[in-house]
Amino acid sequence: MASKDEEESTRDLSIKSLSDAQPIITWLERLPREVYFDILSRQSIFSLLDSKLVSRLWHTSIKDPSLTKLHLTKAAENSLCLLIFSDWPKSKLQLVEVGNPEASIAKTLKNPFQQVLPEFEVVGSCNGLVCLNSYFYDDPLCIYNPFTIEYKELPTIGESSLSNKCRMVFGFGFHPKTEEYKVIEIIYYKQGNFDLVGGSPEAFVLTFNNVPTWRNIGKIGYDLTGPTSEASVNGKLHWLTFTHVDEDVSYREIVSFDLETERFEVVPQPSYVSSSNRTNYHLVTLRGCLSAIVQCNDGSNEVWMMKEYNVKSSWSKELVIGNYVPQGLRMNMAPPVRRKINGCQGRKFRVLCGLKDGEILFIYYSRCIVSYNPKSGEYKDVHYQELPLEFQAFAHLGSLVSINSVFGMGQS
Repeated sequence: MASKDEEESTRDLSIKSLSDAQPIITWLERLPREVYFDILSRQSIFSLLDSKLVSRLWHTSIKDPSLTKLHLTKAAENSLCLLIFSDWPKSKLQLVEVGNPEASIAKTLKNPFQQVLPEFEVVGSCNGLVCLNSYFYDDPLCIYNPFTIEYKELPTIGESSLSNKCRMVFGFGFHPKTEEYKVIEIIYYKQGNFDLVGGSPEAFVLTFNNVPTWRNIGKIGYDLTGPTSEASVNGKLHWLTFTHVDEDVSYREIVSFDLETERFEVVPQPSYVSSSNRTNYHLVTLRGCLSAIVQCNDGSNEVWMMKEYNVKSSWSKELVIGNYVPQGLRMNMAPPVRRKINGCQGRKFRVLCGLKDGEILFIYYSRCIVSYNPKSGEYKDVHYQELPLEFQAFAHLGSLVSINSVFGMGQS
């Protein structure tokens, strides 16, 4: 009969052996599938990708479409990033983690689509997927996931003469009801030899059903600013028009495109903005609502939010961001290094996104990123190493969405 000391030694040995046999994996295997996936879905995209190397179980689980969908619902809190785009001396994408205070270096992303788009611009980011278009006026567009490093070259429209294009306005989005991704390209044609704005715009929509196909949905009656849509809400993309003048009153219109019905519509803007002849503003999505960031004469910016979509009376002024000048901007005011062929969304001040703690991130002159805390009224310059001198920034959700699975266009 074994002594008490021998029994304790054997028990300790068994515990150690169990530990050496990956007890975490055994424990996870015993959990109900929905609980196991719920735990994984709350991790950042960076943690999940690292976890793929732990075991075959984790690798298989992280590639499961159910986890991909569940993780995406929580990505705004756990995997929010900024996608950094610069085009000098050549087009480049970088990524920074917003919620990780230790992530102070902008990571340069791999470019697997180099042969297709050696020079490119960003159309938009949606559910962790990035749509890119050619810097020049030829047709190629790509869908790219920086985390899975998958990409797809999209089919060309093939209808319009390259020499007759004046400019293009793009949009990329997803409709939660139909669960479809779509790309829209609006082409403005030259009306004369020195036309810089173009007219007679036609809209083309690319859908990803069995065979990805461009469809001409006809002419539109709006002079949209470009080059891409500014906000996506309720499965609708949004742009601003150029400024109109009617009886000495200046105004702009907010135009939406419904990704389900494929119809354009004018969305009511805040009454105070339209009645006070204020046209210097841009659009962004904050807390899931369409928002207008209106510049005031004193350099401050008002944040207006449409609490109930498409209801004019639901517009509400939420806060005012003061006229703050970041230190980095005061130190370097060199001129832009490259002129954008198809226009640029760069301006003095642009709101990028809201954070879960209520802070707001914005960018100044395409040079400096700043966070603002509405509760304390404090501003903080956000420094990331290895950022270019001049850049554009886009809110980006890190996701596991597989381009090969979603778009079904074969392997790149």
